[in-house]
Amino acid sequence: MPLGTPEGPSRSQWTAIASSVDRVGEYPVIFDVTATTDNPDAPGVAEIVQQFVDLITSSPDFQLLSATRLYSYSEPITPTA
Repeated sequence: MPLGTPEGPSRSQWTAIASSVDRVGEYPVIFDVTATTDNPDAPGVAEIVQQFVDLITSSPDFQLLSATRLYSYSEPITPTA
């Protein structure tokens, strides 16, 4: 079972979750943001997502809870001789 060269990353999913510092009653307001584009693996997407994360982090009104990039690699398998 020869394995080919890994190809990827592909099918990136970019998300950021933040909460408000101010509360409604006992609870903050939670924001769950998914960054979308026609090609989420295109050069430049990571930089724009980073700008958004930096913007949230710099605000005294919001707290960044998490920011993630989920992606996959694929590796073709060819039959043995």
